[in-house]
Amino acid sequence: MPVSEASPTFEALLERHLDALYRFAMSLARDKAEAEDLLQDTVLKSLQAYPRFEAGSNFKAWIFAILMNGFRSRYRQRLREIPLPLDELPEPPSVGDEVFDLLLKQEVLEAVNGLPELFRAAVVMVDMEGLSYREAAGAMGCPSGTLMSRLSRARGLLKIRLSALAEERGLLAARKKGVTHELS
Repeated sequence: MPVSEASPTFEALLERHLDALYRFAMSLARDKAEAEDLLQDTVLKSLQAYPRFEAGSNFKAWIFAILMNGFRSRYRQRLREIPLPLDELPEPPSVGDEVFDLLLKQEVLEAVNGLPELFRAAVVMVDMEGLSYREAAGAMGCPSGTLMSRLSRARGLLKIRLSALAEERGLLAARKKGVTHELS
């Protein structure tokens, strides 16, 4: 059943999810300009496809799927054009302990951004943007079981990376020595 006049307008639905859509584009593209281009293309494509949007369907999952497909198309196009320098990762910023909380949040985001594309997309959609397994699987074009497997692997990789970070920072030292109090 296509969208009717009683349904929320495209603009209203888009406005409700625009911030989450931009965050998802940033997590995939890892570049502000590229994310903005991806978001612009997504809005244009979804506006053109909106008359075919099924009223009562999940708009957020639908538009996330459009963004994901757009990202994949751009990625494949780029692979055909120029080789990707995979070994050129930026150095982590060097700051003092006085901004540890901000740094920790940044390092968690960097750990998420360091995941392979499909793992990163699954974590962002489910853990950061709150889509259900079913909605995220639909957006990614895979079965729910595949999505859950990707999430499990991604969370395992994040646990390893963040545990190593916590050890570097001395946050796991108390646990190793048998101290049971929680660190905040």
